[in-house]
Amino acid sequence: MESTFQPVAWSSDQVPWKYHRLSPRATSPGERARLREAYACWQRVWRETFRQLDGTASLFSDDFTRQDEIGALFSGEECIGLTAYRFIDLSEPSARDDSYFKVWPGELLDEVLARALRVCVGSNLTVAEGWRGNLNGLRVSEVLLELAVRRFQESDADVMLGTMRNNRGMNRVSYRLGARPLRERVVHHGVEVDLVAWGRPRAHCIWCSGATTYLHQGVAYESVA
Repeated sequence: MESTFQPVAWSSDQVPWKYHRLSPRATSPGERARLREAYACWQRVWRETFRQLDGTASLFSDDFTRQDEIGALFSGEECIGLTAYRFIDLSEPSARDDSYFKVWPGELLDEVLARALRVCVGSNLTVAEGWRGNLNGLRVSEVLLELAVRRFQESDADVMLGTMRNNRGMNRVSYRLGARPLRERVVHHGVEVDLVAWGRPRAHCIWCSGATTYLHQGVAYESVA
């Protein structure tokens, strides 16, 4: 079965990056090499992350393969970062009992469900080691999060949820992009995280809806896909 996801590509004089939405469960032959490269990037980064946070290098592929989509950012043939998306019905007990929500209090999920049924779970924000920090005025982590907001806007989900690591500043970036804090300074894997949500009226990108040219920190990207 071929994936119906089409790659979205940007180019600029500074960074010829391409963003591909891949399906781990339904990848076309032409996208399999990209999916393997995205998995290798995810595996390297999260194995080291869990070694630092939990003192273990044990890592299973489930958190990658069970995703509905992987949004992977490429420079040439190298995956430089990615995010993962799952779309769930939060009224289903099996969805609420998912391991992703182990640090989400049950009453908080009740509050979300009272306002939203269809939920996009954004997770696994990953940046390859050599692509971290400020790169000519750009940060891969911020580009990825903005692309995640755009993906949510294009979906049929009512809300997007995220668990944002505070010591990396991703909570502040999420608020700048319209997220609302649901719980702050929750301890997860020994570090503080904020539990956040993007709702339809609040989520925003610095891109104009439907535009073919987008801006990130002053750099223009034109869609070529």
